[in-house]
Amino acid sequence: MADRRPEKSCEQACESLKQQDYEVAVKHCTEALLSLSQYPPAHLPEACRAEIDRIKIETLLYRIASFLQLKKYGQADEDCRH
Repeated sequence: MADRRPEKSCEQACESLKQQDYEVAVKHCTEALLSLSQYPPAHLPEACRAEIDRIKIETLLYRIASFLQLKKYGQADEDCRH
């Protein structure tokens, strides 16, 4: 039978919310990376390219951290290769 203590229910609710937060973070990071990839680097000034590269790196790091929190090591490892 499941543990019905209020503390356990609260812990499970918090854990579920954290997982949802990390899943949303991955989704937003993925959308940001897809959006940034639509800008052809050849047509941008050097300063813009540098800023976009910085944002891409930061976004990948957030994705990696979120995947690790979700224990999706394979996907985090794939991001590391990029």
